[in-house]
Amino acid sequence: MVQFDGPFGKIGPGYLYRGARDPPAEPTQSFHGKTVLVTGCNTGVGYQAALKIAALNPKRLILGTRTLAKGEATRDKILAQTPSLSRSVIDIFEIEYTSFRSVIGFAEAIKDSTSALDCVLLSAGLINPSYVATSEDGVGTWDMAIKVNVLSTALLAIELLPLLRRTSGSILEFVGSTGYCNVTSQQIRPVLDRTTNSMSTEDVDALKFFNDEKRWNPEGSYCEAKLLLMFVLQGLVESLGGSQGRLSPLKGEIQRDSGPIILACCPNQTKTDLGRNFPVGMKVFMFFWNSVFARTAEQGSRTLVSGLTLGEEANGRMWSNDRFDDRSPNITASEWEGLQKVVWKEIVQVLKGYKPDLAI
Repeated sequence: MVQFDGPFGKIGPGYLYRGARDPPAEPTQSFHGKTVLVTGCNTGVGYQAALKIAALNPKRLILGTRTLAKGEATRDKILAQTPSLSRSVIDIFEIEYTSFRSVIGFAEAIKDSTSALDCVLLSAGLINPSYVATSEDGVGTWDMAIKVNVLSTALLAIELLPLLRRTSGSILEFVGSTGYCNVTSQQIRPVLDRTTNSMSTEDVDALKFFNDEKRWNPEGSYCEAKLLLMFVLQGLVESLGGSQGRLSPLKGEIQRDSGPIILACCPNQTKTDLGRNFPVGMKVFMFFWNSVFARTAEQGSRTLVSGLTLGEEANGRMWSNDRFDDRSPNITASEWEGLQKVVWKEIVQVLKGYKPDLAI
C-alpha cells in the first residue's frame, strides 16, 4: 500500500527539522452525529487528539485506556477544557494491549454498547529501551513492542470490523510512522532471502525473525514494528477487497458494507512521554533533541484528527503533514510484496491460534 518511485531515503534530522517548523493545519471538520473511539488517549498525541475530537461536537466519544482510573482522569481533563460538552458524551472502557484477552473483551464491550461506530483511532503504542518479553497463554512470548504495536492492534482492528462495516462511511486509522522507511533491505536480508528461497511460506518464520531478542535495538526494532503495521494495513485493506485509494473494484460506488476506509497516519517526532521507560541519560538527550526536531503533542495530534475526516482516497495510505506520504520504503517492490504476504499470513495465524473463530 505504498509507492516505489521515490523519493527514497531515511527519515532523518532534516526531515524532522522541517516538520517541526511547519506543523499541520488545525482540523475544523465537525464530528456531529458521529461515534468516535480513541485508544491510547490518556497522554501524548492520543490525548490531544481525543481533546480535539471532543471540541468538534461528537455524538459519543469512547475512550480506551489501560485502567478505568486513567480513563476517568482523562475524561475529567477533557471536560475541564470543553465545558460545553456533556459528561454523558464520553464513555470509558478498559483495554490492556499486552493481553489478547483484554483486547477481545474490550472489542466485545464496544460492540455491545453501540450499534454504530463511525471513527476509530488506534493510538496506543510504546517504545522500550530494551527487549521486554511478554507472555500469555495461547499466544507465546513476544517482544512487548511487537505485541502492543502490531499484534494487539491488528486483533482489535479485526474485532471491530463487523461493527465498522455496518456503519456507513466509517473509518479506521492506525497511528504509524514514516520511520518504517528507515528499514533497509540489508537490515532484514535474512528474512527477505528466506521469503524468496523457501518452497513454502510456512518455512519463512518472518515474525520469529523480527521477534528475535539477539538482533534487537531501540531504533531499528521500533521502525521494524512500524513496517509490520504497514503490512497489517495492506492485509486488512485487501481482505476487504480494497486497494490503495479505493474501497471496492468500482471506484466511487461505495456500498454500505464495502468499508471501512483504513489508513495509517504519522504525527512526526513529537514531545510526548513515549520514551518514559528510557534511562535518565537518554531522557536528557531526547529533551534536547526534541527541542530542535519535534512538534508539540498538540501539533502532532492534528494529523490524527484530520485523518479521520478523509474520504475513499485515503484507503490503504499513510497520512502525514496534511498530505499522503510520498516517500518510498528502503526495500524493493518485489521484496515488499513477498514479505508483506508472509507477515500478514503469520499474523493472522497467531491471532487465530488464540481465537480460532476470528473473522478475517
